[in-house]
Amino acid sequence: MNIGSPTQKTDFTLDVFGRYICNTFEEALASSDATFRAGAADTNGNPLPWRGDLRPFDYIVIGGGTFGSAVAEHIWNRTGSRSERILVLEGGPFALPEHVQNLPMMKTGEVWGLPWNSNQQNLQFQGLAYCLGGRSVFWGGWSPRLLDSELLNTVWPQPVLDDLNAKTLPNGGNGYFRQSGEQIGVTETNDFVFGELHHALREQLFKAINANSVTDAVPLGNLPDAPPVEIRSTAPTLPDLADLLGVLLPNPLPSTPAGLAQLQTDLLNKVKLEAPLAVQGRGAHSGFFPMNKFSAVPLLIRAARGAFNDSPTDDVRKRLMVVPRCHVSSLSVTNDGSSRRVNGLNTERGFISVPPDTKVIIALGTIESTRLALVSLGSDGRIGANLMAHLRSNMDIRVPRAALASLPAAINALQSSALLLKGQHKFGDGSKGHFHLQITASGLGSAGADSEAELFQKLPDIDGLEQHLKATDTHVVITIRGIGEMQPGNPNSNVTLDLDTNQQDYGVRKAWVNLVPTQKDQELWNAMDKASDDVAHAFGGGFDFEVFTPQGIKTAKPASGATPRTDLKTVLLYTPKNDLNPQNKGRRDALGTTHHEAGTLRMGTDPTKSVTNADCRFHDVTNAYVVGPALFPTIGSPNPMLTGIALARRLGDHLVPPPNPASVEPGFTYLFDGTQKAATFFTDWQMAEMSGGGNRFVIVGRSLIAQPGNGIGLLYYIGKQFNNFTLRLDFCLPHPRGGFNDNSGVFVRFRDPRKPVLAGTPGPDVPGNLATVAVDTGYEIQIDEEARGDTRKNEADGLFFNRTGAIYKVKTQGTAAGQQNYTNNQRLAPGVWHSYEINVTDRKYDVKLNSKPATTFTADPADPNEKFRGRKKSEDADSGFIGLQVHTGTVAFANIRITP
Repeated sequence: MNIGSPTQKTDFTLDVFGRYICNTFEEALASSDATFRAGAADTNGNPLPWRGDLRPFDYIVIGGGTFGSAVAEHIWNRTGSRSERILVLEGGPFALPEHVQNLPMMKTGEVWGLPWNSNQQNLQFQGLAYCLGGRSVFWGGWSPRLLDSELLNTVWPQPVLDDLNAKTLPNGGNGYFRQSGEQIGVTETNDFVFGELHHALREQLFKAINANSVTDAVPLGNLPDAPPVEIRSTAPTLPDLADLLGVLLPNPLPSTPAGLAQLQTDLLNKVKLEAPLAVQGRGAHSGFFPMNKFSAVPLLIRAARGAFNDSPTDDVRKRLMVVPRCHVSSLSVTNDGSSRRVNGLNTERGFISVPPDTKVIIALGTIESTRLALVSLGSDGRIGANLMAHLRSNMDIRVPRAALASLPAAINALQSSALLLKGQHKFGDGSKGHFHLQITASGLGSAGADSEAELFQKLPDIDGLEQHLKATDTHVVITIRGIGEMQPGNPNSNVTLDLDTNQQDYGVRKAWVNLVPTQKDQELWNAMDKASDDVAHAFGGGFDFEVFTPQGIKTAKPASGATPRTDLKTVLLYTPKNDLNPQNKGRRDALGTTHHEAGTLRMGTDPTKSVTNADCRFHDVTNAYVVGPALFPTIGSPNPMLTGIALARRLGDHLVPPPNPASVEPGFTYLFDGTQKAATFFTDWQMAEMSGGGNRFVIVGRSLIAQPGNGIGLLYYIGKQFNNFTLRLDFCLPHPRGGFNDNSGVFVRFRDPRKPVLAGTPGPDVPGNLATVAVDTGYEIQIDEEARGDTRKNEADGLFFNRTGAIYKVKTQGTAAGQQNYTNNQRLAPGVWHSYEINVTDRKYDVKLNSKPATTFTADPADPNEKFRGRKKSEDADSGFIGLQVHTGTVAFANIRITP
């Protein structure tokens, strides 16, 4: 078995990245499956020691590509200092540590594969990137945001739209489009794209749009603010906008309010033309390196290494494991009441059992996620329908530098530019189709042909840099790439299983992809190509320019007198560039070659019309979720990266929600609201335990998380003691059930552990442990879903008085004094927040769990221990304390408040 193997050597490399980031399949199972571990041995043949704290994975992510890596890292980050475990299964190897363009001159065709068949022939499509990070290692980086008109609330669930578009979420965080933009880098201005060529092209495009010279271009004033503007908490000033654009303000400024307002509007609109590229050229924090071009691999590296650092050399406690070269062929599904549940995964390396509380997240590419769903859940007419992709056309032109009216003649090296134009076409029935134009340009000589020759390049040597800086550029090569949406709900576009049973991948039938454009798709494609022609002529600036076509370089002319301008449709045809007739080859890429497939596992509120719900979960499967563009009800024209990352982070927050922000409740005082710094908080709260116990709490975000040591611990509030009170708090259980399940409690009305014990006090429950002062002199409201018995007394598990919501060890059920009327029947879900309300009035204790009565108890004054236990401060000056128990598991607490 490959368990604990050292870093491997090849003929060329030492596999540091692979060994330091990844685990083997055997290592993952040996850390989570007791049966597997019992028969496992390390690479030296030594049997693995028994571990009583073995836990299954709480989240299994199928696919370590873009969105799988993003959701895994987000869940890992959300569960910091807790004990949830995450397993990422990736079909490919570890290949590159970041985006290929962040590595000089590094291009690779090593990881590509096409695991489906299609009705689209002669695709010339290299397929999927089978490696950690997937498409994000190679993608183009363009990340415009979907417009409201592309996110129709008739098909997108309204709660999803609210969360995506929000500036601030109810939990206090940024809305998910904002989060995604910050994560991938589009909220930063393009500080790596600058210079006179960029300014000149932007100015020429700005004037063309304002003159209505571009077919179906959305008026700039109708577009939302650009990401670097929208992300700001306050409106940008004129100097702010000039800084974003890299220009100087006019001197003098307009003298009238109307003139200043027009300048503000023009600058805001020019920012909207900046290409929303997922590239960060400047660190967001002093001392931080920039992320450069976004890839999901660094996210996964950070999580994997963070998990290792939290538990060095101990895989059982490792919170995140990445297993490459582990293809999942199908899910094992069982009936679970009125719905179904995933109970196992069939992989190329063996079977993985999935416990009831484990969540499975399918994060493969759209087609492969759909195939996995079809194979595992069956074909119901919904899975695989609604397939969409992008329409894509490309035009390359070469214009003389004189065509750019505002380009200074003294500038020799023109450098690069990247711009974006948004288009919207109105169909005859009043509906709208969307497209955008991605424009890149580089200054080159008269024979140059690559618009990205100086874009997305890393030049580590000064010799190469000097060559570019000292160039004399006579021409500008411009690429105008159109990206258009396909219509949703097309019955002729879908994903099914290949009818040829011999077409298999890992023993399972391949997918068959039907992608058929509608009449509206063709109309939008024509409109998009016409807009590209208009932009090309705008950049031509009244000069002759050259058009690169499959038939050779051709010259286009501007209008002259009665002679109209060259119709570029006749120069670069509106036809597929893979047309079998060389004379008919045109500008259009084949359908399905953009790797932007979407929609086949679409989310929605109606189970008869959608596959997944607003929380990305399959409607009829209790523990299976999806991330990626397969969820999209509509595709719009943007690359799915921004929306896909947004939905992945949203799913992470749904599965591991943060506590609600502290809200004002009349009469209540917060003892912990999540804003306190550790130095201040741990002055007001202190730990009582045995000597060397090592128990502690840590503050992570707005949570207070238990970190068990040896024996029990007690974190108690010393700032004030209480008589009668109502205590409210929230708590979260990463592992409410199973071996070594979470166990904690809330202690009330106990004596000061720092003071001498009164003569006659019962106990101590554990000699030498000051935490048991709370056990002996107070009452504990228990947190334990398994109701574990006291093993010292051979007490059985499952007794009501040891269960969540009970007054611990009040063993008689009833309503008389000394008895508790325990009524709780809730089964607490893992990873979500629950609430306690504990009302203590004189000798009566009322407990509510999640706003429902859990127990009521009135202490019996005839009980001889009552003179030592549960005393008010007014009855005993050293009593009336409250505290939280550290026992088993990383139980989290939040929003601790009390009245009076």
